[in-house]
Amino acid sequence: MLILQSNFNIYSYADKSSLAASEKPKLVFGDAGWDSIRIHNKIAAIIIENGYGYKTDEITGSSPIVIKGLRQGDIDISMESWTDNIADVYEPGIEKGEIVELSTNYDDNAQGLYVPTYVIEGDSERGIEPMAPDLKSIKDLPKYKDIFKDPDNPSKGRIYGAPPNWFADEVLRGKMDTYNLKEDYEYFNPGSDTSLNTSIVSAYEKGEPWVGYYWDPTWIIGKYDMTLLEDEPYDEGKWENGYACEFPGVKVTIAVNKDMLEKAPDVVEFLKKYETNTQINSELLAYMQDNDGDLDKTVQWFFTEYEDLWTQWVPEEIANEVKKSTGTEDGKFGFSLSKFPENINIEFGIYIEKLVSWLTKHFQGFFDGLAAIINWIVSGIRGILVTIPWFIFILLIFLLGWKMINWKSGLIYALMMFLIGGLGLWNEMIFTLSIVITGVLISIIIGIPIGIHMSYNDKVEAFMKPILDGAQTMPSFVHLIPAMIFFGLGTVPAVFATIIYSTAPCIRFTNLGIREVPKEMTEAAYSYGSSSWQVLTKIELPQAMPTIMAGINQTTMAAMSMVVISSMIGSKGLGENVLIAINRTDIAMGFDSGISIVFLAIIIDRITQKISDKHKDI
Repeated sequence: MLILQSNFNIYSYADKSSLAASEKPKLVFGDAGWDSIRIHNKIAAIIIENGYGYKTDEITGSSPIVIKGLRQGDIDISMESWTDNIADVYEPGIEKGEIVELSTNYDDNAQGLYVPTYVIEGDSERGIEPMAPDLKSIKDLPKYKDIFKDPDNPSKGRIYGAPPNWFADEVLRGKMDTYNLKEDYEYFNPGSDTSLNTSIVSAYEKGEPWVGYYWDPTWIIGKYDMTLLEDEPYDEGKWENGYACEFPGVKVTIAVNKDMLEKAPDVVEFLKKYETNTQINSELLAYMQDNDGDLDKTVQWFFTEYEDLWTQWVPEEIANEVKKSTGTEDGKFGFSLSKFPENINIEFGIYIEKLVSWLTKHFQGFFDGLAAIINWIVSGIRGILVTIPWFIFILLIFLLGWKMINWKSGLIYALMMFLIGGLGLWNEMIFTLSIVITGVLISIIIGIPIGIHMSYNDKVEAFMKPILDGAQTMPSFVHLIPAMIFFGLGTVPAVFATIIYSTAPCIRFTNLGIREVPKEMTEAAYSYGSSSWQVLTKIELPQAMPTIMAGINQTTMAAMSMVVISSMIGSKGLGENVLIAINRTDIAMGFDSGISIVFLAIIIDRITQKISDKHKDI
């Protein structure tokens, strides 16, 4: 999804600048999704708009997508290119002359495996005892696998890895082999850097153990007390032989599309001088976090606090124009009719955040128990599916299709299943199917009773309808947030998010189906002395069953779509392959995974739809 953001300038500037901007090309920044790049984009855009008279836009995507856009000319400027992590797309762009590297934004960063400091030292203020007091280096991790237990495989620990297609992901997988960590730990793919952040926040707020990949500068390192596990000192020979040493410092560059040299040579000269360091970035990120993620306020603070720095990047006359536009001239903040007043600040979300924190703190035992139940159900279903030989599984699909529809449909469905296996995605399909089945079963168990209650009580229906509307119209990605907060990353939050998203159709259709049962039928039953339970089970539910089955069909399709999206929070299966393909811009891998999802969805949809149709004939 592309998110375009224009109007980077905080305050209006002279008509002359506006006229000049209309004669100059629009420059597009790449936003790879993390806060520090947004800060640098904003700082540079304000200087470019107000000092040099260009208009700016922004395109959001993952790191590889941003670099791909930079190479193709869809993006003009990347203010933070973590060169080692995206070497497979960045270096070819440099070699082919599609990308021009202008300067190094900073290179004094660190990355590796981190743990919360309380894991080693404890935290007396929070009542946390040391969990791994002798944990100093990566080589010590095997002794503490029981501390960092993997919820999906309790016999091993869990190491949270780098997001897919980051070079750090390859490095960490190499370290898993080099240090024989695979014997004691599962390497967990978090899906995205946002999910990785959430896993840290969730564990830290609960005081739970956590070990995984991270880096600085970030607001996480600025806000939380984290310890980088020691590794062998960097040595080029060891690095090339299984990454058996610490990460080298990554050069974070400012890069532009080749056409920028002719399109905006004055901006190129400015960007060549743009340089910061890890300390400055950490301070900016900490300030942003302390101010509720307010990007404008953070950038305004930068222009005020670091005036001696940024004025070195541009000529004096440009600096003066920027000072006027940002209101930092003579140390005063400006005012503009084009910007909403900062003193009007409605913070509704903060109360939701406090509620979630309270629930997490006081009901963690409940959530842990719920997670254990969900994990047990998923593991049981997956265990059953895995024990079925592949050819028997395909035969069962054929027989089911033949029985429910006709032999031709059964043959087509069996062929689809065979193709999924032929594409090498059989295990991923089984994992996806187990999550879908679990999510649908729980959604039905929750949804049908609520739908029945709604059909009997108009007040309950009036109360539930807005909630259901919100659940179905809320962007599906939003459902991932509470799932991550309460359950971390992995299979359990994927099922939880699936349940939230897919239960609504089941509730709606159950309510609708029972309300459509003719009153004459229920009144006749009551007149002959039937109880409410008998009326419900013998008349209303059978009569409403076609509608209820249609709801179950919709619930199943919703669950199928959500399972794919939940790969962003570490869910395994076909969705994970799609996510990796997107990050790699791997068309072949994306097509194979995508068509497998389509095949599975068609089979599930047609069979559940036919079950619904059969009930209509009863």
